[in-house]
Amino acid sequence: CRKVIYDLEDNMLSDEPEGGNWIASLIKSKSKYQFLISTSDEIIASSPYLVGKCKQITGKDNVHFIPPTLNLTKFSKKPKKKDKSGKVVVGWTGTVGSKVFLDELIPTLEKLYHICPYKLIVIGNFEMSHPFLDLEVIKWNSEEEIEQLHKFDIGIYPLPLNDWIGGKSGLKALQYMAVGIPPVCSAIGNVVNFINNNEDGVLVSSEEEWLFNLESLINDQIKRESIGQKAREKFLKEFSQDQIFE
Repeated sequence: CRKVIYDLEDNMLSDEPEGGNWIASLIKSKSKYQFLISTSDEIIASSPYLVGKCKQITGKDNVHFIPPTLNLTKFSKKPKKKDKSGKVVVGWTGTVGSKVFLDELIPTLEKLYHICPYKLIVIGNFEMSHPFLDLEVIKWNSEEEIEQLHKFDIGIYPLPLNDWIGGKSGLKALQYMAVGIPPVCSAIGNVVNFINNNEDGVLVSSEEEWLFNLESLINDQIKRESIGQKAREKFLKEFSQDQIFE
């Protein structure tokens, strides 16, 4: 007789993209998620796209979108660099399951490296190397997570166009915004709902746009800092836990 609230962070109604946990995908049954969605009293979804998918199943007005949020106290603003003589750092953070998205961008990052020098930092739970990119891989840990993110000058969030991605909340982009660095993201999924292009982040739809915008940000410190500052301000006003919980 108890009421059930069902919270979905990912689009479990679709197959995970290649590179996800395929063993877990075999075990998971879409019918289970459809049953839970159809029988729950209320459903919380991580993106407006996923809200629409759930409403198709329930046929009711009991599906709610709650935006991604982060702890304001934990996600502090990146301090200004004292030594600005080093290379600009382009950074990505994620797990081995999402590494496939970064791998797809590597050829573009190789082209970018020939256009302008930069340092690539990857935070994750896997090993990675590259023959000529200036690459540093950092093992993620919760105690140093914010300090690790502060090493970035630009945060990248590449994603493919598919049904699974439509359910992503865009939390990775929000992490970049929270620490005050410009997020450069594929114009896919929920990020298009909270990033104003070239104001508090950058949305890209092609390799040419990846190259143009990353080169521009690498070579223009004022632009980097301006977008990063506006990104931080948006996080404070709309996506900190203090705001969402009100």
